[in-house]
Amino acid sequence: MRLANGSLRAASLIDRAARWCGAMLVAGFAAMVVYVVISRYLFSSTPRWAEELPRLALVWLTFVGAISGFVRGTHFRAGLLDLVAMPAPLRKGLAVLAWLASFVFLAVLIWTGWTLTGITWSHETTALSLPVGLFYLSLPICCGLALLGLILKGGRT
Repeated sequence: MRLANGSLRAASLIDRAARWCGAMLVAGFAAMVVYVVISRYLFSSTPRWAEELPRLALVWLTFVGAISGFVRGTHFRAGLLDLVAMPAPLRKGLAVLAWLASFVFLAVLIWTGWTLTGITWSHETTALSLPVGLFYLSLPICCGLALLGLILKGGRT
């Protein structure tokens, strides 16, 4: 029982960290967009990072947000199984299938993301000369954390 509680606490910690990180990314993204709009229309000058940096933040924000969805088990369920009146064993079986599908999906994204990061790391973005792999690095990192949270949660909602 102690191990299960520790696993649930660790999954909850991953979820909480992802939500805080996501909140900071949303705030940063909003600040960047407001700054670019003010800069463009009040000062008639657009920063050179106006396209790349918000796009990078948005990509990371998307995958950081997905961590919480997988840890909480809300991606596949979306509350529909609880609304449909079906026998409890069937609901349990569908929940196990959703967990397995999430596991496989995340494992494929980790492998694919790692491969894409390696391929694109030496390429540079146009304006800031950042490695293009920074965009793809969000896949193995965030999907790895989501998979860890999913495993720690062990199908419990």
